[in-house]
Amino acid sequence: MLDPVCGMTVNVARAEEAGLTLEHDGRTYAFCRSGCRRAFEAEPATYVGKAEAAVTAQAETAKPGLVVIDDGMRRWYESCSCCLSDAYPDIKAALDAERAAQAAPPVGAGICEVAETQEVATP
Repeated sequence: MLDPVCGMTVNVARAEEAGLTLEHDGRTYAFCRSGCRRAFEAEPATYVGKAEAAVTAQAETAKPGLVVIDDGMRRWYESCSCCLSDAYPDIKAALDAERAAQAAPPVGAGICEVAETQEVATP
């Protein structure tokens, strides 16, 4: 499921265990982190439409076994490359190679709790 706030793919079972799901208007939403859940709770109308559009786009472009590097993947890569790497290491490698070919600086680890922990641990 996609996080309706940041667009990251969320493992629903893990989100449920972590208390990162929310019922709204009869639908369950899952979030990658507590900040996204809080943002949704504060302004659900802002994110409900975004979530519905993402589901529609996903259904239109889905092909079994094929992952497309679309704008959503690129936003995910920019916002949290460590989570993208966990879910789709080949996609992250392709986007890393694309940035290197453009002589662009590498992206940071990301916005998730894992990335934040890595930043704190790095001197």
